Amino acid sequence: MSAEELEAAIARLQAENAGLRALLVQLQSKVADLEAQLGKHSGNSSKPPSSDTNTQRAANNLSRAQRRAEARKQGKQRGAEGHHLRRVERPDRTVVHRPERCSGCGGGLDRGTVVGGESRQVFDLPAVRAEVTVHVAQRVRCGCGKITAASFPPEATAPACWGPGVRALGTYLTARQHLPVARAAELLSDVLGAPVSTGFVAGLQAEAAGRLGNFFARLRMALAGSVVLHTDETSARVSGATSWFHVVCTSLFTLVVCHPSRGRTAIEDIAVLPAYKGILMHDGLSTYDYLGGATHAQCCAHLVRALGAVGEVASQNPWTTAMEAVLFDAKDAAEKAAAAGKNKVPAKAAANLRRRYDDAIQMAFGGLPPGPPPRRRHTGGWTGYQRDAWNLAARLRDRKAEVLRMVADTRAPWSNNQAERDLRMVKIQQKVSGTFHSTGGAEAFAACRSYIQTAAKHGKNLLDALVELFTTGPWLPPAGART
Repeated sequence: MSAEELEAAIARLQAENAGLRALLVQLQSKVADLEAQLGKHSGNSSKPPSSDTNTQRAANNLSRAQRRAEARKQGKQRGAEGHHLRRVERPDRTVVHRPERCSGCGGGLDRGTVVGGESRQVFDLPAVRAEVTVHVAQRVRCGCGKITAASFPPEATAPACWGPGVRALGTYLTARQHLPVARAAELLSDVLGAPVSTGFVAGLQAEAAGRLGNFFARLRMALAGSVVLHTDETSARVSGATSWFHVVCTSLFTLVVCHPSRGRTAIEDIAVLPAYKGILMHDGLSTYDYLGGATHAQCCAHLVRALGAVGEVASQNPWTTAMEAVLFDAKDAAEKAAAAGKNKVPAKAAANLRRRYDDAIQMAFGGLPPGPPPRRRHTGGWTGYQRDAWNLAARLRDRKAEVLRMVADTRAPWSNNQAERDLRMVKIQQKVSGTFHSTGGAEAFAACRSYIQTAAKHGKNLLDALVELFTTGPWLPPAGART
């Protein structure tokens, strides 16, 4: 082989080697990306706890040894409010138990003198059976010859029908306790001693939702006037397609809406946020950016989970640990300032928090290639974890004011847990009863959840609130209630 041929072969092999090296880098990046995805769980990402494996659940839970090390015992914590069954002053009935024979001599005690006693109260259900009321609408002839018929009450809609109490209980079982329709109908049938059809139970939520017009008008008005609003969204399968459940809520009010869109169209149709002027807490979804009238705050609990995921890579751990410490210290400082009646964290402490925040961001970018990373993943020499770290650091840098909102305004919450708790019931519904078979059914469920959760936040007995809904109309929250 000539020298020219050898040089050509060497050049070919070098080019092939370079291509293989580039391919190896891409494959290593993809493997690292896949491993990172497999390592995601509810503790370091937005994945729901139900998706965790048993191993991940065990890792997320504190062990008994860790609890002891943190001086935290299992069960009720010191200072927490206790709950127990309290005796009542006026029981429904009293049963006296008198001994028949002496425990000493065995003689009869018919003429014995009562010298004392002890009482215990037993709370139990009476036998529950359907109570049938016959409504007779009489027709009466006047002296002038005109015959006038009486009107039936609103609940008497057919020759034989279930009343508002049964309707309320059926709605409670499906919308509050998330029982599937068939099991709810079975329970009602067993309790009432009469067959309750699944068709009747399936239509209760839609009937209830149709009666809530006045409630939603009052609810939207109350939300619009609240100092802080929490908002979030989650996907759900409706009629085989993806829809979105949105929540706008406070500690006293909950509005849940099912909408085919996740974005701006849904926000406009919900008709609360476009004109809102208060503090809007969310998880950083860019859709909310156009709401210029609100003061935005980002959920630090989401950010802590994201920092935990990025920090699992040793090279990123220093800055993520530093940033987590800043976020938790900001929470403590804001709570302390609020308890002292201050509307913001004192200037010196706030300046120190912001300086540490900036130092953590600078540390993050100092350990990464010059950014931004290329649009395509696994290219340009960027690994998956470097890309994730850059994206998170850039978000924290660009949204600093929103992340540290509680430092500038102690009314701002640290996390969006209020919205997550209110929206979690949608996932519970799907987990227990399955997906929604129709858009109307999903919308009715959202409406019933709004009514039930708001009533519960006001301490209203939910069965009473539902009976009221099916008789005189919906319970309405106090007109002046604000959060």
